[in-house]
Amino acid sequence: MDTGTLVLIIVLAVVVIAVVIVAVVIGRRKKAEVNRHRAEELREKAAEEAIGAHQAKAESAQAEAAALQAEVEANRLRREAEQHAHKAGEAHERVEEHLRHADKLDPNANPERTRNADRTTDADRTPDAGRMSDADRDRSNLAEGERLTRDRSARDGSVRDGSGRDGDRNL
Repeated sequence: MDTGTLVLIIVLAVVVIAVVIVAVVIGRRKKAEVNRHRAEELREKAAEEAIGAHQAKAESAQAEAAALQAEVEANRLRREAEQHAHKAGEAHERVEEHLRHADKLDPNANPERTRNADRTTDADRTPDAGRMSDADRDRSNLAEGERLTRDRSARDGSVRDGSGRDGDRNL
């Protein structure tokens, strides 16, 4: 082989190597640019999701605060209901006491009502009565109060014991 051919082969090899190096460098730059663009898109998407996450967290905090406020309100109403039930029970006891006292004073008092009232009082003291809910007790107290009111109105002038005399009573 002569020297000119050898130089030509070497020059061609250098040119091919240079072209390969240039192609690799350009390929890396393009790949880096594509990666930068993809990373930017991922950052934008992450920022949007972060906003959504913050909104969800704020909504969660609001819902928790509303639940806590509702719980506080429910506790307040429960205490109020207990106070009203207690007052109703005390009023019922006062009514019972007044009626028992009135029955002791009234010679024409209905002894059957007194025995029923005593049975009701005894029934209230049974172990099962302790299992009754406050609402059941309130309904029971209300029914008993209505019954007592009817008994009281019967004493105020209606016919008793088949005597046919209205308003006959000693005060």
